[in-house]
Amino acid sequence: MMRIFVNEFCGHPFQMELSRELAQRGHIVHHTYFADNKSTPKGSDSNGRHLANLKIEGVHIQREFSKYGLLSRRAADIEYGEAIAARVKEFGPDIVISANMPLDGQRVLLRASKKANARFIFWLQDVYSTAVRFVLSKKVPALAGIGSWYYEQVEKSLMKKSDAIVCIAPAFVDHLSQWRIDILKITTIPNWAPLDDITPMPKNNAWARENGVADKFCFMYSGTLGMKHRPELLLELAKRMEGRNDVRVVVIAGGAGAEWLAENAHKVSGDVLKLLPFQPYERVPEAMASSDVLVALLDSEAGAFAVPSKTLAYLCAGRPLILAAPNANEAARVVETADAGIVISPDSPEEFIAAAERLLSDSELRTRFGTSAREYAERTFAISTVADQFLEVFHGQSTAMSSADTAPVRA
Repeated sequence: MMRIFVNEFCGHPFQMELSRELAQRGHIVHHTYFADNKSTPKGSDSNGRHLANLKIEGVHIQREFSKYGLLSRRAADIEYGEAIAARVKEFGPDIVISANMPLDGQRVLLRASKKANARFIFWLQDVYSTAVRFVLSKKVPALAGIGSWYYEQVEKSLMKKSDAIVCIAPAFVDHLSQWRIDILKITTIPNWAPLDDITPMPKNNAWARENGVADKFCFMYSGTLGMKHRPELLLELAKRMEGRNDVRVVVIAGGAGAEWLAENAHKVSGDVLKLLPFQPYERVPEAMASSDVLVALLDSEAGAFAVPSKTLAYLCAGRPLILAAPNANEAARVVETADAGIVISPDSPEEFIAAAERLLSDSELRTRFGTSAREYAERTFAISTVADQFLEVFHGQSTAMSSADTAPVRA
């Protein structure tokens, strides 16, 4: 039995599922996430409350959080790190594992973990310094070089001080090798989605009827929509479907891309484009089941540091996918391996529209892709296997080669 502290900045459902599984195995688990970040959908922190040895906590800070404010964001990240560090000190863990944590907060948390004599696991979901370069190149190009260089030094230092690193894709291992990070402390464990939380359901369900899509062909995007997710492609799709009363483009999202889409929605006539906020987690299966085609997007420049986790939930929902992402991105490889949809370049609106029209007109292809998607998820996302892999890392038994060779491919 171990005392395990899991910090996952975004509040994703699949990391909560891991914490529940670890608690069900008898470990004492404290799981935290940043409750003030409204740009990402959250899992249910009530699922698992019957377990006395599990605490899932959404943490608030006093400072107002602005995801895209440069100086205010850094101050908020540090304050969140200090809040989590205080909880680590109080909890007294054997293991601290931290994912999606901004590096300024991660530095505070790692220091607190060392003081608590806890083994610190850096759960690498994105290469943060590369993401900084992407964001600054769009907002403040003059700062992109120095900003990404600074955070690259911070990121390298934190990884070298960590006791182990969990990467979500083999490409990240290659990147860390170039940084001269000790390969023996790197393990690849692909992400997953909760199979029992998101299951295939009939299209004609309560959510579909409430939102007027039960009798419409529905293209759906669900999840965080930043500028790296190419929201303009969704606008182009809606424009192409103008005049078709039988088609809807539904976007359930938050983030800068969702704000941009709302500002430009007037460019589409009629009610073909429907914009909605994040839905309650318990209604996500209904919402996804209301779709005929699920859409995921990722800018070419973001392909090196981001793997859209919404793709995993889409697979669980058993619906066909259109993925606009670089071919080298891990999600693209999985969609093609699973035979779950059509992968196209994010740089070609023409390809994107052609893929949408192909699926719109071919019901047999949609059925094949949807069936294959769920079958892949059931083969790949067993939480018992995932938890076994993490426990090996916690005990210091896993290596980069063994896990990378045996772990399922990540979407």
